[in-house]
Amino acid sequence: MDSIVSFLNELKRRNVFRVGIAYVLAAWVLLQGIDFALEVIAAPDWILQVFVLAAVAGLPVFLIFSWVFEMTPEGIKRESEIDRSASITPETGRKLDRVIIVFLALAVVALLADRFFQPQPAGTGAPENPSVAQTPEQPREAGPGDGSKAPDEAASHQDGRSVAVLPFVNMSGDEEQEYFSDGISEELLNVLVRVEGLRVPSRTSSFTFKGSDKNVTEIGRELQVEHVLEGSVRKSGNRIRVTAQLIDVNTDTHLWSETYTRELDDIFTVQDEIAQAIVGALKVTLSGEEQQTMASHSTSNVEAYNQYLLGRHLWNQRTAKSLQVAVTPLLKAVELDPEYDQAWAALAQTYALIPEYQAGSIEEYIPLGVEAADRALALNPESARALTARAYIRFMYEYDYDTALADYRRAIELEPGYATAHQWYGEILAALRRTDEALEQLDIAAGLDPRSAVISHVKAWILQGAGRLQEARAQYEHTFQISPDYPNSVGNMELLELQEGHYDQARQWARRSAQLYNFDPAPNLAIDDAVENPALKPRALELLATSTGILDGSTGKALYLLILGENELALASLEKAFEKGDPYAVHINRQVLFDPLRGDPRFQALLKKMNFEP
Repeated sequence: MDSIVSFLNELKRRNVFRVGIAYVLAAWVLLQGIDFALEVIAAPDWILQVFVLAAVAGLPVFLIFSWVFEMTPEGIKRESEIDRSASITPETGRKLDRVIIVFLALAVVALLADRFFQPQPAGTGAPENPSVAQTPEQPREAGPGDGSKAPDEAASHQDGRSVAVLPFVNMSGDEEQEYFSDGISEELLNVLVRVEGLRVPSRTSSFTFKGSDKNVTEIGRELQVEHVLEGSVRKSGNRIRVTAQLIDVNTDTHLWSETYTRELDDIFTVQDEIAQAIVGALKVTLSGEEQQTMASHSTSNVEAYNQYLLGRHLWNQRTAKSLQVAVTPLLKAVELDPEYDQAWAALAQTYALIPEYQAGSIEEYIPLGVEAADRALALNPESARALTARAYIRFMYEYDYDTALADYRRAIELEPGYATAHQWYGEILAALRRTDEALEQLDIAAGLDPRSAVISHVKAWILQGAGRLQEARAQYEHTFQISPDYPNSVGNMELLELQEGHYDQARQWARRSAQLYNFDPAPNLAIDDAVENPALKPRALELLATSTGILDGSTGKALYLLILGENELALASLEKAFEKGDPYAVHINRQVLFDPLRGDPRFQALLKKMNFEP
């Protein structure tokens, strides 16, 4: 025991403890500065990790050095060579005490800077344009679209209680972690949109500004909100660092900001704290039910949540490939947590869209979509997302309109701010030829998501199908203001110009669509020529019959055949597509171009199969 005490006293005399404390404080302050600088330039995490390892490795070196060597008036000497009576270790100790105090003060300053000031990350490029991808070889009338949203002009600020959640910047230095930062943003948005009295633009609109160099005032004006939530996420191994700040767009001042450095397991707590802080800063009063909703989570399994975020990230890309790939992480999420209703709902929505994007057959994927939606609703009967997916399947593939309508109404009641539910509800109303009601739903969706191209496109598509061509043209122009080369609208404009007898303009749109989709425009140009000059019809019919890009069905060959006056061939195309499985078959009921066929028993038979009244 005496030997241990003696050793500790010698460590103290030689200032080893003081050197260790000074070194740790100095290293910590230095690493904070390095971390700050690396965050400004969006450097990868491994650079900071190298500095941390170097700092850790340096500590034993300094401790050994302070034991073996000593400072003297003549310089550094080995301790064994110094007469104890001539040692100046007490004076060195007092100097080290002052050094420790200085570094301790710097550490406090660093902590305060980390708490109240965050660097703005380096720009990440041009903003994304929302789009609905289709198979590249499809120069045909575009369908209703998927689950994105759309624009219009209105939407009140509701006494300043409106906030846009911008996509958090991925600061991990790894593009493959982009899904995580996007997912955190979307999950916060989904929590806030459920708060009554708080208007929150949907994901599509907010994510339009990803990487944008526009300031918050400009963004707030375009999204018609009074506040913007922005932030960044750094994920490294099992550690996360989330920075969030709420900004008043009128004054460009911070109402609230916070930085959370936690273990990944704490991500749910971080999201709760951010959401609660925003509600508090905006002085929104929550009901007991809303407080409970905000505090609840569909899963406590972090890896399942991680897989869910990846699946949603892929789903939001809306391509045939991304939808197929999204299935894998979503299946992994429900495997890790079979009671994860949110992941089951996302899986149902993914399965529901795969046939529409020609990424898989109706026979294979729609039963899986039904099963996933049922699993989600068995776990959570009030899942608006699962109800919306189930309604979409019942409408598009099961032709059960009454139940689908009831599901949509219930989903909207549960989550009024969910723009996808309003959009898809509008589509079924249009198919039932309740056009004005359909347009009302599209306008609501537009107010919820004013920067979405697809809802603007769907509204134009419904107007065009109803024969309201001038209104449709104006709406397509609005879509192009949001997304100048929105492919679905470009394709539909060719048909609209043919309907109005503008043949040169139709050919221009056909060439533009071919360039966007990368297909041979010859069949489309031949159709345009034949509509203008019926003597050229044989050539158009020949190219149309052999084209692999223009498919049979309600949005493909049948429409072109009708506009060429070939009703019998159009009916054959519809029947062939229906037998094979046409995801857009239900929309023949609302499309006025099909009206010349309505008296034909074959057409009536198709309507009857889809449970439409004659």
